[in-house]
Amino acid sequence: MALDCGTMFAKYLLCFFNFVFFAAGGAVLALSIWLAVDNTSFLLLTRVSDNESLQEFNHPSVMEHGAYVLIVAGGLVFLIGFLGCCGAAMESRTLLTLYGLMIIIIFVLEVTAGALAAVYKTEAKQELQNFLKHTLKKYYSTPDQANSVTVAWNAVMSELQCCGVNNYTDFEQATLWQANKSSNALVPEACCKLEGDPRNFVPKDASCPSRPSDENSYYLTGCYGRLMLWIEDHANVLMGIGIGVGVTQLLGLCFACCLCSVLGRKVK
Repeated sequence: MALDCGTMFAKYLLCFFNFVFFAAGGAVLALSIWLAVDNTSFLLLTRVSDNESLQEFNHPSVMEHGAYVLIVAGGLVFLIGFLGCCGAAMESRTLLTLYGLMIIIIFVLEVTAGALAAVYKTEAKQELQNFLKHTLKKYYSTPDQANSVTVAWNAVMSELQCCGVNNYTDFEQATLWQANKSSNALVPEACCKLEGDPRNFVPKDASCPSRPSDENSYYLTGCYGRLMLWIEDHANVLMGIGIGVGVTQLLGLCFACCLCSVLGRKVK
């Protein structure tokens, strides 16, 4: 029993899209593994410094954590793409069934995560605020003693034009920063209004770190509030991406079910 035109279209479309996912997942997987294991890569530059005061925390770098997350994500996309592409190309009901089951599981997890985020919105916000306070208090330091958390915080503060979690007073509890800063500094340079390339953290007003004000810094503007505003401003985009991903998954599932059904009748 030959496949009809509609089924052939579903087969090749399923094969094409999953080949794209397969290739993209493979590329992400290869890159993330390289970042995690190659000590000569730029990952080495973002590891926590050898300062003895940091060793007790045993805190991995942001990039290293990111690499491990990408390994999992890339591996999952790679596997799903492989099952979908090979299942469609080989007309294998077994591979297509596994592909469909994985899509269903991921879709259910996504819907569950979205529902939990909506139900526990307040708790999630509080947990985020607690996490930000914890990283600032325990790991934030000066540029000459910088670790990956410091780099990440400085990038956030310069990009969102904010200072600390709620305001500049959060740095009073930043243990490492207090131990290594200049004696009269109240805020780090990243809290100041910067000139030139913001990644260089050069304040427009040299007195800003010791005498922050509304004119030369963002010392009263917290990053937690800025981050919440950014999420609200981009909520429609994030929602659109989520819906797009969900629709793509459902289409892939429908095509796989259609092809499986036809292949089942073909065997009979």
